[in-house]
Amino acid sequence: MIYAFRTEKGFRKQNEDACRIPNEGDKPLVIVADGMGGHLAGSIASRTAVDTICSYVENSNDDCSSTLMLRRAVNYANRSIFDAAQLNDDCSGMGTTIVLALLGVRSVSCAHVGDSRLYLFDGKRLVRKTKDHSYVQELVDSGNITDEQAMTHPQRNILTRAVGTSRFEKVDVNTFEWKLNDMLLLCSDGLHGSVADSVIESILRSESDLLKCCDSLVETALNSGSRDNITVVIVKNTEVIS
Repeated sequence: MIYAFRTEKGFRKQNEDACRIPNEGDKPLVIVADGMGGHLAGSIASRTAVDTICSYVENSNDDCSSTLMLRRAVNYANRSIFDAAQLNDDCSGMGTTIVLALLGVRSVSCAHVGDSRLYLFDGKRLVRKTKDHSYVQELVDSGNITDEQAMTHPQRNILTRAVGTSRFEKVDVNTFEWKLNDMLLLCSDGLHGSVADSVIESILRSESDLLKCCDSLVETALNSGSRDNITVVIVKNTEVIS
């Protein structure tokens, strides 16, 4: 696998996003988290989520399915953030979105809560593999607004689920196939909230260098008026099946 990422505070005073790509020898787990809560609480929530999920997955004995393990890992992070918020008034109400993927040669297992997204790009077409847990996504699903209208809706930042804001939270999990040279894109809403999927697809198609592709996506978001932190992680499947 080849990994690349960029995380940028953009026009915000601080970066409350967090991300992870594996070090050599680690399990092939990638994560993007977008924290919220004011002051430093958002960055605490996102970093806590990434760290606790990594710890859980790295120490898992693989006695269950990948999707169940990821669900448990997110539940573990949820409880850790929720408990921390109860002990510190400055962190009251903090939470974070999360999207993560555990990579195999033939398949990907993913989990998410909130509106950070995971896309699959096969060199031709970009396909979103997660559905936002947000108020505007519910409006889209009900047919009241379009995807294009959702990008500029005044209530587009209202989440219906987030990690750490309640004692228990539902986690969506999924497994899908991918093949040699396919790519995954994980991102916070600082990207997809200001850059249309068609533009993201065009950038992925036109730029083969993953680091340059990350830079191009972030710069496009900034130039498109994104006022949020922006984080992108790209993974390319370079594994050959023996």
